Amino acid sequence: MTPSAAVPETAPHQARFWWPVLGGGGVLGLFAFVGDEVPGVAGLVILTLTSTGFVWGMAALLAGYASPHPRSAIRNATTLLLVATVAYYGLILVHGRRWHSGQLADGSSAAMSGLASVGRHSALWLVASVAAGVTLGWLGTTVRRGTRLRASLAAGAAVGLLAGQGLHLVATFQAWHVLDDPFFLGNLVAAGASVALATVSVTVLLAYRRATRSWPTFVAASVVASVAGALLWSQIDSIRSTM
Repeated sequence: MTPSAAVPETAPHQARFWWPVLGGGGVLGLFAFVGDEVPGVAGLVILTLTSTGFVWGMAALLAGYASPHPRSAIRNATTLLLVATVAYYGLILVHGRRWHSGQLADGSSAAMSGLASVGRHSALWLVASVAAGVTLGWLGTTVRRGTRLRASLAAGAAVGLLAGQGLHLVATFQAWHVLDDPFFLGNLVAAGASVALATVSVTVLLAYRRATRSWPTFVAASVVASVAGALLWSQIDSIRSTM
């Protein structure tokens, strides 16, 4: 077969594969933005489903898991998260209300200060998207195609990264006396749900692979990685609080 004859067969396949990556990233960014706009518990539910470390991380992990080889796994997972981040902060810029409104102490507009804050946060999450995309994309393809030991270790590491935000929130939650407030209770329930979903989802992916796996290795790696994941999110929250 000549090279020119191979192009019509491979190009449509590549195009079809890119659409879920780009579309998934756009949907994540859009719904994260919508969740911020919806008040009360309804907005919290939307954010839980579309704008948590578990949801975005799981999307990147699945992109890596579904990719045909490690290079495309890293590329697709990273692209998905970058598109989601650009869509989210792009909508914030276009909408304008979050950064354009408000006044400083002297009565002047806080627009420039708000715009600078958006810029700092978007830069932070773009860097985080690259780091998370590379890591979770590689973990996803390793869970599916790695050797017995490597796949089990990768799955455990994925659990820790995906559950880290929820574990950090549960570990640092100090408002137990206000659990009758739906907002605080919703946050706690959402954190617990993300930990459970991360564990179940990665377990299913590991079990679904055709090759063998080591469940004791997976469990041990999950415990260690979960502690590391919670500590990582503690550092991320510290950085966010200073911006």
